[in-house]
Amino acid sequence: MAKISIVIPCYNEVRTIDELLSRVRGASVGGWEKEILVVDDASTDGTRELLKKYEDTMRILYLKKNGGKGTAVRHGLAEATGDYILIQDADLEYDPIDIQSLLVPIDAGVADVVYGSRTIGPVKRRGGFIARIGVWLITKLINTLYRLKLTDVWTCYKLFPREASVDFSAGRFESELLFTAALARRDCRFVEVPISYAPRDSVEGKKIRYRDGIYAIIVICMDRIRHV
Repeated sequence: MAKISIVIPCYNEVRTIDELLSRVRGASVGGWEKEILVVDDASTDGTRELLKKYEDTMRILYLKKNGGKGTAVRHGLAEATGDYILIQDADLEYDPIDIQSLLVPIDAGVADVVYGSRTIGPVKRRGGFIARIGVWLITKLINTLYRLKLTDVWTCYKLFPREASVDFSAGRFESELLFTAALARRDCRFVEVPISYAPRDSVEGKKIRYRDGIYAIIVICMDRIRHV
């Protein structure tokens, strides 16, 4: 039986983590075995204390110092034991009910990596206009640099084989983009599937900022130069 490890980086998500973990535990993964790992990135809002009640049913990692989403994911990847790994945010923007659809291309043998796209599908993407333009621009940049045809490179939902996790670098939000570049250099077969998306704003706890997008563009270009 194939096994999927769901790695959940978490920072100050006391309002959503209970519901999120309930949905992840209840999410169907077909005939796959499921492993859940939560990495608390030095939360200060009570999330760490809340997570203690889950220690008997899933793996909980507590980081002593906040290092950013990429760093938290990197710690989770080092402990994951699944054949494939999926990144799941700790908020409720992404619904774990979509996890099963991500597994379909893997089961069919038509993909090495599956991304959940917020852009394709019948439901029009919601969220701030500037944020959507930013994701579109960065997606176009990576597609151009690596000859890909993706529609949403900054999606949280990335399903990939565990052996590729060594290419995931520590850092903040840019780590996910650098990982896409690394997967492209591995000549992975990418497939995207439509997913639902319920965006939140900074008042509700969203942590990514416009400056993260500007920094990401610089990092992507520098990374491409290093790998020419």
